[in-house]
Amino acid sequence: MGGMPGAGPAGPGAPAGPSDDKDGPAEAAPKDKGALAPVVPVPAQPEGRRRAQLFELHGYFRTRADYFHRLDLNITPEGLQQDTNKFFLPPAETPEPDLSSTEPGATLPNDANCTNQLLANGVSAQRIGNRCARRRGTGGANLRLRLEPTIHVTDTVKVHAQVDMLDNLVLGSTPDAYYGANPWAPIDLFTRTQLPPVQGTDSLNDSIVVKRAWGEVRFGFGLTLEVGRMPNHWGMGLVYNDGNGYDRGEVADITRMVDTDYGDSVDSVRASFDFGADKRNAIQVGLSYDWAASGPTTAQLFGPQWESGNLVAQTFSAEKYDNVHQVSAWIARRDDPSMLRRKLSAGVPVVNYGLKSWLRWQTLDAALGYTPGQLGQFDQDTSYSAALVHRRAWTVTPDLWLRINWRTLRIEMEGAMVAGRFRHAEQEDTAPADLDDALATATGVDDTRILQFGYALEFKYGLFDDRFHIGLDHGIASGDSTPPNATNYADAFPGTNDGLGGGSSLTAFRFNPAYVQDMLLFKELLGTVSNAGYVKPWAAFYFFQKNFSARLDIEFAGAMNNAGTLAGNKSLWGLELAGALRYHDNDDPIFVQVQYGAMFPFGAFEPEVTLETVNGPSVQILDAKAAQTVQGQIGIRF
Repeated sequence: MGGMPGAGPAGPGAPAGPSDDKDGPAEAAPKDKGALAPVVPVPAQPEGRRRAQLFELHGYFRTRADYFHRLDLNITPEGLQQDTNKFFLPPAETPEPDLSSTEPGATLPNDANCTNQLLANGVSAQRIGNRCARRRGTGGANLRLRLEPTIHVTDTVKVHAQVDMLDNLVLGSTPDAYYGANPWAPIDLFTRTQLPPVQGTDSLNDSIVVKRAWGEVRFGFGLTLEVGRMPNHWGMGLVYNDGNGYDRGEVADITRMVDTDYGDSVDSVRASFDFGADKRNAIQVGLSYDWAASGPTTAQLFGPQWESGNLVAQTFSAEKYDNVHQVSAWIARRDDPSMLRRKLSAGVPVVNYGLKSWLRWQTLDAALGYTPGQLGQFDQDTSYSAALVHRRAWTVTPDLWLRINWRTLRIEMEGAMVAGRFRHAEQEDTAPADLDDALATATGVDDTRILQFGYALEFKYGLFDDRFHIGLDHGIASGDSTPPNATNYADAFPGTNDGLGGGSSLTAFRFNPAYVQDMLLFKELLGTVSNAGYVKPWAAFYFFQKNFSARLDIEFAGAMNNAGTLAGNKSLWGLELAGALRYHDNDDPIFVQVQYGAMFPFGAFEPEVTLETVNGPSVQILDAKAAQTVQGQIGIRF
């Protein structure tokens, strides 16, 4: 018969028969019945709570070099620089003060200027005039390494962050010879190495800057909860723009995603819910509460002794009613880029849309004109408590976004309005000694209304197997009667001493500066689209398996309010021409770009000024000249 329990296993092909084992009877079965019980299987961990323990890292590295020529548009006459222009002449071309003269503001030619340099080299006067007329430029190079890590705590719980290293560090700006800090390099000529930037020592920023950190929890029934300091973006980025580069579904989008300068973050707790039979076509509704501003903290007002771990366990906002509260609500239907590409490849038209509105309010605030002392140094003469006024402010900002895609066609638009009002105490120029008295009597009795609007439209169509793109960009931003200038055009309150342009309303809408439209007019000269309307036709051609592209832009812009221009009575800002050659690998996330731009100013940039001459005051209209730029970028996205 066959083998008995305890018998050795028969090898393949072994004959059957009685066992040859003569060591004795087989071992008795154990008396413990539980020992024979089957092993109880361990239940699987719930799917929604599995620990993924994955670390995901994204970001990019970029290096940029640029040269700008005549950004002052040649409208920087001596003594009028701050009145007409936010740009300055190169320091070597800026006149030196004449200390021997009793006349206020008297200057002398700079010893280091172009004329003196060339004279010392024996260059003729005619050649000096031609060469120095072009010596009105500035340039440099900078880099940034951006890390965007994600920690997958579980399948449904994540922690995100954004960290910039050497953020826009100007190459060559932190040598060991900086201000003679190294005795072996008393002047820059002997520098041997570059040092890490340290805030307050050789830089205004530290080497590492943590910009965002937030947590995300997804629930199985469609709810997502986020909290922390997170990117703030909506639509095309006209009002709020996270600065990550908007994905337009084009191969060359990588250039926009890496070559960015600005970006909005918000301290928020946010809940959103996706509903619909098919999550790929889900409609999302959401609600958030944002800490738009908390006012000064105890540490900022009273110094390090009020930091965490000293007098108190944690730093907190010093005043409750100076907080700027903000709530927002939205509804949107938006396909992510990968789903959008799948639908378009199937020839399906895709319509995405959304509506979002923000409401913010503030009860108290510091009076306009209040400038606190050194951070953490409480000064009874200019105390924050004396500066508080009844702001009684509120604003509401509705924003509508629409995008239509079909095959190679894209039509996208966003329009927004800002309405509200606030009270303020109108401040005249006040001597520092009288500042406390002026602030103590500030009660916030003057009322200012806010009504602004703007929109942007983008059209693109691809021809010849989507290798040739034609497009048209258009936008309008309402304006006011305050002209741009060096110190306050980027302000919400440009103008006279009261900070409100002498009027009772704020009507100038400003595009988010991260929504970049050009190279010079809006990006550099005006800072952003405001008091302006523009039309920009463009064309781009992709070749060599779409790894290379060339693009040409022609932008024409005018002012919405003539009184808000430098001229004060003319409406045309100018014409800008821009061209770019790009390499953007389809397989590797890298790009190389070379750009050229020229902006030809029109009458809006030509103010009428009074200049002092040997024959007395002379009224002249300044002749604005073209500005130019050459730029190069190298980026790696991961």
